[in-house]
Amino acid sequence: MNPTARHPLPWLLLALAGFGAGLLNGLLGAAGGILLVAILPRLTPPARLYPPAVRLGLYHERRDVLATALAVMLPVSGVSGVFYWLNGIRTSPSLLLLLVLPAALGGLLGAKLLGKLPDRVLKKLFAALVVASGVRMIL
Repeated sequence: MNPTARHPLPWLLLALAGFGAGLLNGLLGAAGGILLVAILPRLTPPARLYPPAVRLGLYHERRDVLATALAVMLPVSGVSGVFYWLNGIRTSPSLLLLLVLPAALGGLLGAKLLGKLPDRVLKKLFAALVVASGVRMIL
């Protein structure tokens, strides 16, 4: 039997997850990726999210889910930023200059580390970041 027939991809739920991620990103400037990281492993069988040559086993590896969420959120963030600008919500150009290059370098290092760290470490790091962010926002 065709493995995709046993595990049909829930297209509507994925589209709703994408919409929700974009909504959160546009509204809050963040959290869309968090939604995708939480929901992608539950909605997609590994063979359908990635090329057939990529064998992920029974469950998604955390690094693959993180990379997918980031790849989705990059253009969404760009679109949100353009609409913020068009609606008069502007940031300081000097602040952008101070942040963009170091952020890009940090992104390169993080992407390099992503391929080397075990899933269990990534899962704990991500959970700690989400909890710390939530506590910070409440206090």
